[in-house]
Amino acid sequence: MEALPVRRHPGATPAIVALHGFTQHGGMFTELATELGREILAPDLPGHGDAAAVHATFSGAVEAVAAMVDGRPLLGYSQGGRIALGVALEHPGAVSRLVLISAGIGIPDKQRRSARQASDEVLARNLEREGLDAFLESWMRLPIFDGLQRRGATWLAQDRRLRLENTSQGIAAALRGMGQGVQPPYGGRLEELEMPVLFIAGGQDTKYVAIGERVARQAQHGRLVVLDGIGHAVVGEAPRQVADEIERFLH
Repeated sequence: MEALPVRRHPGATPAIVALHGFTQHGGMFTELATELGREILAPDLPGHGDAAAVHATFSGAVEAVAAMVDGRPLLGYSQGGRIALGVALEHPGAVSRLVLISAGIGIPDKQRRSARQASDEVLARNLEREGLDAFLESWMRLPIFDGLQRRGATWLAQDRRLRLENTSQGIAAALRGMGQGVQPPYGGRLEELEMPVLFIAGGQDTKYVAIGERVARQAQHGRLVVLDGIGHAVVGEAPRQVADEIERFLH
């Protein structure tokens, strides 16, 4: 896997490496870096942003991120959280602390993984046929993103502009190569996490609250924080609260 392009958000050191969600890129962390006051190194993951042409595979993304973490704290949101978990399990010496935000731990059942791959393939084909703009129009109407409406029209327009900096081909490749259907089932390996782990979930996102409870219970030094009144898109909905929890965790 070739090196990933990295977006540097200025702030105090030591820096945090942060991995973005699906249809985003490393530019999503500008607001969080400002709230945190700490430098954030945010690579564009394969298929996204300036890495649109990078071959998108889950294992390749894990290896590329592991090569750049260099003992720093690693944060991942949603898709990025799944990859961050893979880095922490496959290259534990590379990660000093792990922050997972609304992150899945893999689908344990083989048939369900196959079904998810099939549904992601349908999405990818629709995306290639309809284009990124139309895909985002329907994608961002999913209930998991309802909480973002509170941010207002100006914030939502900027968020959409950032997502439109991706390409249809890249996002389709990310669906096929890094979706939940191809992620290894990590649920049986959570006890291997020796570094401190913080899982952040929105209180309205009950699926991921349950996942966070499992991670906090099974990781050797795990902790769950649930943000009341917040949904899946935690970083976008509540950047100040997320920054406070990260800073508390790092200290």
